[in-house]
Amino acid sequence: MSEKQSRRRRGLAIAGGVTGGVAVGAALAYGIPRYLARRTRSAVSDPYAHEPFELPPMNSVRTVDTRDGVAVHVETAGPEDADLTVVFLHGYMQDMATFYFQRKAVAAGGRGGVSLRAVLYDQPGHGRSGPLPRTEYGIEDLAEVLHDVIAATAPKGPLVLVGHSMGGMTIQSYARLHPEDFHERVKGVAFLSSSAAGLDTVETKPMRALRRLRRTVLPMLQQVAGWTPDLIDRSRLLAGDLGWLLTRRAAFGHVDPPASLVSLVERMNRRTSIQSIVGYARAILDHDETATLPQFAGLPTLVLVGEADLLTPPEHSRRLAAALKGSRFGLIAEAAHSPQLEYPGEISQLLLEMIDKVAADLGNGSAAAAPSRQAARDADRGRHRRWTPFSRHHGHHLEP
Repeated sequence: MSEKQSRRRRGLAIAGGVTGGVAVGAALAYGIPRYLARRTRSAVSDPYAHEPFELPPMNSVRTVDTRDGVAVHVETAGPEDADLTVVFLHGYMQDMATFYFQRKAVAAGGRGGVSLRAVLYDQPGHGRSGPLPRTEYGIEDLAEVLHDVIAATAPKGPLVLVGHSMGGMTIQSYARLHPEDFHERVKGVAFLSSSAAGLDTVETKPMRALRRLRRTVLPMLQQVAGWTPDLIDRSRLLAGDLGWLLTRRAAFGHVDPPASLVSLVERMNRRTSIQSIVGYARAILDHDETATLPQFAGLPTLVLVGEADLLTPPEHSRRLAAALKGSRFGLIAEAAHSPQLEYPGEISQLLLEMIDKVAADLGNGSAAAAPSRQAARDADRGRHRRWTPFSRHHGHHLEP
């Protein structure tokens, strides 16, 4: 064999080895996360495996066109002429599905002789709603969306507002921008994993990553006309099992979250475009409605947070509850940023207890006619009725 042929064979062998190594690496990169994800999914007992998350209780579906041209997807559950409407506002990188269990709780029936209706919608740039109309979108913009949704779906009658994370911030801005409507119609508020100010100082990995997005990707979106990050979004859609594993590790406080809930959160996150992820960064980090909080005085108010929340850490909810005199504060053990999914029975029960207070006020004639004697008896029984489907029975600490 000539020296030339020998060198060629050695080259082919090396190339084959490199190619084989790359192939093995690719197989490992694809196969191991896939294997681990499948093993994890099958190993964990899942009480929600047969929950129809894509088919929640529903009476109507509609689109509300906001004043800035966003087509907002809205769903309702419960009678159109209900005595009390509960409006749910989801948070950053999620959609209305995050309130699946609470929607079921509200749709299950009235409280204290007061009939209930749930209104849920996807924030602009999330879920089934249209994309953001501009590069950046603010919390005040979301407050105007809330105003438009209420006007279109619940133009009359008392309201309870339930906000998770960015949704809670939206409620605060709504109280400032529309004080007359707020004071006349809002009879109760729930803040889940939210904050009134100071998220720009949170030193956790997710919040540091959000600040990096603001510094790096946002200027790119602002300066390059017509730039569309489709490639990034396509790569996120292809993340598959690796994204599932990362969600399981980062989004839950419990060591063995049900696989179906991990899939639900991962799907909501993955469907949120990079433009929406970046477009809300400044709004979240700069949010400060501390001066607005006195407007909530006297309202039945619930403030809940997971003890392992890395996006809106517990101290933010503690400060929020301290500023809202008379509010009820709950620290949910072994929960992260979405306690309404991790502990749906407990969160739904606490929410319904707050709604019971509102129903009692309505029944006393503060904003509605007094109920009948039978409704009054039902109300008395309702105060002792618990709604705890699928409760994991882990503790949570409540402070009056």
